Amino acid sequence: MKKQICAVLAMLMLTGCSASLVNLKYEDGQLLNKRLGLSYNAAPTNYEPVSVGEAYGYYGEIDMTLYEITGLDPKDWLTQAYAGSATTIFYSDSQTLPTLADMAPTKIHVCTGDTITYGLVTVEDAAVVAEVVDIFMNGEAAEWPVLDSIDTYELKFASETWSRLYYNLTYYEYEDGIYLYDRNSKRCVVIGDLLETWIENQWEG
Repeated sequence: MKKQICAVLAMLMLTGCSASLVNLKYEDGQLLNKRLGLSYNAAPTNYEPVSVGEAYGYYGEIDMTLYEITGLDPKDWLTQAYAGSATTIFYSDSQTLPTLADMAPTKIHVCTGDTITYGLVTVEDAAVVAEVVDIFMNGEAAEWPVLDSIDTYELKFASETWSRLYYNLTYYEYEDGIYLYDRNSKRCVVIGDLLETWIENQWEG
């Protein structure tokens, strides 16, 4: 009997929490609330919220709460609970995701970690940031070596134009070179030692 009471209380608590949120359904590849005229698409995994705000929506089929992205209209942008580079952003049909070039990044946060992400150093040299973006967007595609990297970092590109979102790329150092890799598009380019000085300096304190 005690277990049954606990189960009922847990269900009531869950219902109470979700009842105050916007109810969302999955249909035709989108999260929808037709009554409110809301529709959201899942963004590629290289987009990440800078900051997660209040709970806003609830997708009951998989028990997923969706949150506001601080500073953005929740009718246009939502996010899963923060899970580092694995966090999924959702955006409405009225919005267009910016490319890395569209974002015009001014900083690169070099980070490590997965669910919990630790910032190691921030690259703020405008010329270096612009060169990294140009190499990734326009450089010759390379084959990603995949295994046995010496070091791996997440690069979070920060922008004044799109100040509420990060654009993520992965930085891999191998014996034969250093690569930038986009997990979504699978694009890979050789970046060389452009960021080596910044990364080495942070280890030296």
